[in-house]
Amino acid sequence: MKLYVGGAWQGQEELAVQENPGALILADFHEKIREAAAAGEDPREFARRICASHPDAVIVANEVGAGVVPMRAEDRAFREAVGRALCIIAQNAESVTRSVCGIGVRIK
Repeated sequence: MKLYVGGAWQGQEELAVQENPGALILADFHEKIREAAAAGEDPREFARRICASHPDAVIVANEVGAGVVPMRAEDRAFREAVGRALCIIAQNAESVTRSVCGIGVRIK
């Protein structure tokens, strides 16, 4: 499993596709976490299930925890859920790459 993260529109999906031709790419993973949390699933358990069921996947997600803290409680809960889930994904990933302006910076 590989994880690519970055701010919105920072090129993480394009970089993941370029570096992993033919691989299963799970794009917009932060939105899948939102859906799982909205359905009442613990974000960490969701991430563990994905790690077990898709060990060779390339996961692409936006970083949502930086910047101004949202005023709405549900938006803060979303940020927390994404952070918790991506920690599990990163721990299980063979590599973690952060994309900044389309340039990949390997952090694991």
